[in-house]
Order: sequence, then structure tokens, then C-alpha cells
Amino acid sequence: MADKILRWYIDGLISRPKTWVGGSYTLDADYVPVDVPITAREYGKINTPTVLDINDDGTTIFTDQNTRPALQTYETQKVWTTVNEVVLRKGSVITLDIDQVCEETPCRDMTVEFRLREV
Repeated sequence: MADKILRWYIDGLISRPKTWVGGSYTLDADYVPVDVPITAREYGKINTPTVLDINDDGTTIFTDQNTRPALQTYETQKVWTTVNEVVLRKGSVITLDIDQVCEETPCRDMTVEFRLREV
């Protein structure tokens, strides 16, 4: 169960990597991650997934590249549950990056939620 949901919406084609997409959030308490639901209105096609990264004060919360949330080609929704149970401290600034995009036809109109549980 989530006590707080941070939400980013990225309008249009997700056609290039970007940092600080859709703004930032400052936490009002200490939290641990629960999961990361991702949806897109249209899926990406051909070869590479759309890979995201969530940062706590500019540092990724994921242990390595393979554990970052991703929408595979031809997927329009996914709930990413491989999230480290790190404590995100009150006052931390949480941001979203798009680290990799689909090579040929990118996905469109993406919503990313970061669900958190208060500790």
C-alpha cells in the first residue's frame, strides 16, 4: 500500500533522453519505495526499451542499469516492482530522467508514478 504517489506526465513522443522530466518533488517525510507503475498511450516499436531513472537528490535509487524501470517495446503498461528498499529522507528532492528511448518509433504520452510508503 502506498502512502504517497509522485506522478510525472510526459506529453508527446518520448524520442530523446532527458533529465529532470516533468519537474521535481520535495519529500515531506521519510519514505521507502513500493513500486513504479508506467503507462504510455502508444507503445514504442523496434529493438530497445524506454528506460527511466528516479533520482534522490541527483543520485539514482537503483543499484544498476538492469534494475531501472523500463517499458519494453510493444508494452503500454508495466508495474515495476524491482525497487531497492532505500529510505528517502524528508527534504530529499526526487526527480525523473529518461535514460534511453526506443530506437525507431518511440512511445507516446507517458505517465510514471512512484509509489511510496512512509516509515
